[in-house]
Amino acid sequence: MSILETTFDLEQFTKTLNAELNNGLPGFAAQKIMSPSIRDHALKTSDPTIAKDSSVLLLFYPKNGQLYLPFMKRTTGNTSHSGQISLPGGKYEESDENRTITAIRETNEELGVECKKIKILGFLTELYIPVSNFMVLPVLGYCEKRPDFKLSEFEVEEIIEMPVSQLFSDENIGEYTIKKNGIDIIAPYFNAKGHKIWGATAMILSELREIFLRASLIK
Repeated sequence: MSILETTFDLEQFTKTLNAELNNGLPGFAAQKIMSPSIRDHALKTSDPTIAKDSSVLLLFYPKNGQLYLPFMKRTTGNTSHSGQISLPGGKYEESDENRTITAIRETNEELGVECKKIKILGFLTELYIPVSNFMVLPVLGYCEKRPDFKLSEFEVEEIIEMPVSQLFSDENIGEYTIKKNGIDIIAPYFNAKGHKIWGATAMILSELREIFLRASLIK
């Protein structure tokens, strides 16, 4: 049984995760496990050297004796990611000191989490997203208590709170086919209470899952 499936100890979790991050990141090999089939084709028609800097926040917090992560269903609109399940985050702005600040600011704007209550743990491997031309830095952070979420009505339709042990369980991972612009895309996904997390978000989570497995945070 992992420490995430017992009475949750935030101090022990942060200590264990920090130690594992210091052992190095699994990198793209871990991200690729959950890569959609169209990615290689998309990379051939894009240029990562001119990508826009951005970041997302994986925000851990305790709830009901377990470790949780929040995801959001974006509102339907004209953006390339509208309606998708994603992590809070967005584009780096010149007013941001760095991309960690970007992730914290965007989480505050989208989910209403108070900036001062977010503590940073570290980072995962950068990931290039061809469809939006973003170079995303995944930032790891936590709150000592469940945040008082206040969703941005313009950007967020729904918040999905997932226990990490459930999110990363083998039976919660699947694969399905999506048709976009007449092309069948085979997409590995994580199931989040009936919602499918796929694409770049799933690739980011895939690397995090490998770290959790390596640190025996999950089995």
